[in-house]
Amino acid sequence: MQAPQLKDVVIWIGLTVLAGCAAAPQPRRAVPSYDDFSGRLIQLTADQNGDGRTDQWTYLDGTRPIRGEADIDSDGRIDRWEYFDIASALTRVGTSSRGDGVEDTWMDPAPSKDGETLVATSRRRDRVFDHREFFRGELLVRTEDDTNGDGRIDQWERYDRSVLREAAFDTSFSHGRADRRALYDDQGRFNHLEEDPDGDGTFARVEGARKVLPVAPGAKRQ
Repeated sequence: MQAPQLKDVVIWIGLTVLAGCAAAPQPRRAVPSYDDFSGRLIQLTADQNGDGRTDQWTYLDGTRPIRGEADIDSDGRIDRWEYFDIASALTRVGTSSRGDGVEDTWMDPAPSKDGETLVATSRRRDRVFDHREFFRGELLVRTEDDTNGDGRIDQWERYDRSVLREAAFDTSFSHGRADRRALYDDQGRFNHLEEDPDGDGTFARVEGARKVLPVAPGAKRQ
């Protein structure tokens, strides 16, 4: 069976897959692999930095990319992952925060309709998102946290020009909505505390209160 033509695939891989390598030296020619039964293209590998070792892997279904992997720092461990949808559009980029080959951080490749870019983290490194950061350009605008690992957000933070202005908490760790919040001034200094004890969405200032952050059961107060 005749192998698929690689011309368009190789050009496409060089331009779009693993964009983080764009500043690297001219990549070496991609090496194709085919399914033994169908003859379909299933993988392209390449030596992007020219050191004689494969450092880029692209997994395909014919000419459609499924995911890409790269060892950017040439330490023998994958440190960048890319995922594509059925239309070959890049949907998510994964990285390893410790550079140890464990994928624990994911970023959307483009802003959402409201202009925010999401960076999600699995702090337990189990591929379950428990910390989310939302950016507008380079500026952090808000975060969401599941501090007790039950799958529900229980802490929210809001930023103005990357300065913390509000931290809100679900002190029950079960309702999924805030009932306490701390407000900060434009320098990020604690101002006052507010509470919504009956959960109707109306917060009232707690006079004379100092900042008290709830702690999930079994967690240590920071």
